Amino acid sequence: MSIDFLTEYKKLQLVTPRLSYFQLNSVNSDYCYNCDNVKNGYLLANACNDEDCMYGRDFYGCKDCNDCDHIRNCTLCFQCLNSGDCYNCDYLQDSSNCSDSRYGYFLKGCRDCVGCVGISQKQFYIFNESYSKTDYLAKIASLSEKEIQEQFEALKKSIPRVGMLQINCENCTGNNLFHCQNVVESFDAVESQDCGYLLEAKNMKDSWDITVLEQSELCYQISCAHVLNNCNFCYFCTDSSNLEYCENVIASNDCFGCISLHRKQYYILNQPYTKEEYFKKVAEIKDQLRADGLYGQMLIPPTFPRQDTVVMWPTM
Repeated sequence: MSIDFLTEYKKLQLVTPRLSYFQLNSVNSDYCYNCDNVKNGYLLANACNDEDCMYGRDFYGCKDCNDCDHIRNCTLCFQCLNSGDCYNCDYLQDSSNCSDSRYGYFLKGCRDCVGCVGISQKQFYIFNESYSKTDYLAKIASLSEKEIQEQFEALKKSIPRVGMLQINCENCTGNNLFHCQNVVESFDAVESQDCGYLLEAKNMKDSWDITVLEQSELCYQISCAHVLNNCNFCYFCTDSSNLEYCENVIASNDCFGCISLHRKQYYILNQPYTKEEYFKKVAEIKDQLRADGLYGQMLIPPTFPRQDTVVMWPTM
C-alpha cells in the first residue's frame, strides 16, 4: 500500500498545475513571492503586512523599507539586517528600537547614532563616543561615507560580541530569537512557544522541524506555509488544518496526499471521500507506511531533478 501511495503521489505531482508564486490579500505587488497583505511591494519574499517596500525578504509589518533582510515593524529603513522597531535607519544589524541612526551593530533604543557598536539607550553618539547635539551635527558633516564605513568596521572588530541574540526569551537555545519560550535549536523565530528546530518562524506553538511558517500550531515538518493547525509533512499550504503530505492546498481541512486544492475536505490524492471512508482509508495508508518504517518522514518526492533546483547554486 505504501508503494502504491508514493507512486500515485508522484504521478499526481507531474500532472497537477502549480502556482508560480504565492500571495494572499496583496495589492499592486505582482513580483512578490510568498506574501500576505502586502501593498505596493516589489521583489519581496516571505513578507506580511507591509506597504511600499522593495527588494528584500522576511519583512513583517514594515513600511517604506528597501534592501533589507529579516526586519520587523520598521519604517523608512535601508539595508538593515535582522532588526526590529526601527525608524529612519540605514545599515543597522541586530538592532532594535532605534531611530535616525546609521551604521550600527547590536544597538538598543538608540537615537541619532552613527558608526556605533553594542550600546543601549544613547543619543548623539559617533563611534561609541558621546557628543552634544551641535558637535554631533558638525562631526557628521565633516565625515565622508567612506570614513564612516572604515571606522565602523574597525570598531566592530575591537568590541566583543554576544554569542547569540535572544530578546525576552526563556529557556531557549538558538540565535535571533525574540519573545520566545521553551524553543529548542531555532533561528530567526519570533513569539513562539514550546517548539523545536524552527527557521524563520513567527507566532508558533507546539511545533517541530519548521522552515518559514507563521501563526500556526501543532505542526511538524512544514515548509513555506502560513496559518496551519495540526498539519504534518506539508509544503506551500495555508489557512488549513489536519493536512498530511500536501502541497499548494489552501483553505482546506482533512486532506491527505493532495496537491493544489482549494476549499476541500476529506480528499485523498485529490479524490473526494465521505467522512467515514476518508478516515478509514487514511488509517490504512498510515498503518502500511508505519509497517514499512516510512511514516513520520517527509516523503514528498521532489518534482524536479536535482540539477534544476537551488541546491545546485554555487555557495557564497
